Amino acid sequence: MSKNCFQRQFLKISGSFFVGASIAMGTLCPIVLNSSRALANSTYSAIPTGAANELQNLIKQDINPYIIAFGTNEEWIILYNKNNATWSTNFPTAAANEILTLNKQGAIINTIAFAPNGGWVIIYNGYGYYSGNNFPPDTLSKLATINQQKLPINTIAFTPNGEWVIVYNGYEYYTSSTFPPDVLSKLATINQQKQPINSIAFTPSGEWVIIYNNGNNATWSTNFPQDAANEIKTEYSAGNSLINIAFTPNDGFVIVYQDQITKDNTELLNSSVTEGEINAINTLGVGL
Repeated sequence: MSKNCFQRQFLKISGSFFVGASIAMGTLCPIVLNSSRALANSTYSAIPTGAANELQNLIKQDINPYIIAFGTNEEWIILYNKNNATWSTNFPTAAANEILTLNKQGAIINTIAFAPNGGWVIIYNGYGYYSGNNFPPDTLSKLATINQQKLPINTIAFTPNGEWVIVYNGYEYYTSSTFPPDVLSKLATINQQKQPINSIAFTPSGEWVIIYNNGNNATWSTNFPQDAANEIKTEYSAGNSLINIAFTPNDGFVIVYQDQITKDNTELLNSSVTEGEINAINTLGVGL
């Protein structure tokens, strides 16, 4: 779906909805009503209070969050309106300064990732990046390669023990020399299908989830948290697409998803999610 459409957003935290809206018009864009929601699991103790409050404040101001990330020391950041961010008081000062600089330059911040050792990286304008001093050097080496090739970076994720994956150019990927074989197998399948990957997230215990096919499909590990799996199934049952998922150090989670109220014919024809696939997500204990 084009970004130059009428968009309406909701935020759901602990069973309450907060409403916001943004409007942009494009000459070739059909008028389509979309809803984008950020849903947190119902246990407030699992989500930093500051992050929950900021999400609510953004929505009340008609501001649209699109990426949420949590660090291992309970630092957090929320990206919104493509080149803005709000973060926790313990967010790394150097990273905050870089974000402020990028904001002044009008750069688009694509994503932010935290390594288990406290390192961080900011991806902007597709393939540009800034990183902290202690960010893993092997990960930086691959980021430099992608930057030289000027290929867009989709997402970066770390396992609890520091293994990493970088997804770029839609469905291509680099991983650390050791990486969970079940995730590698699923990444290889998605790559063969040429399905763009939106988000990859690991829980503190190493369980994982991959959001792909422009958010229309998800797959996860056998022991993935049931409450998170249930929320994903619920959104797919409703015909929604996922944008981002993030876990806190104590298994809290936030899912950002898009509620497709109406669709234009082109998107319906191009959608690869069939009714049978949605039913499969509802009935299986793991993702597709």
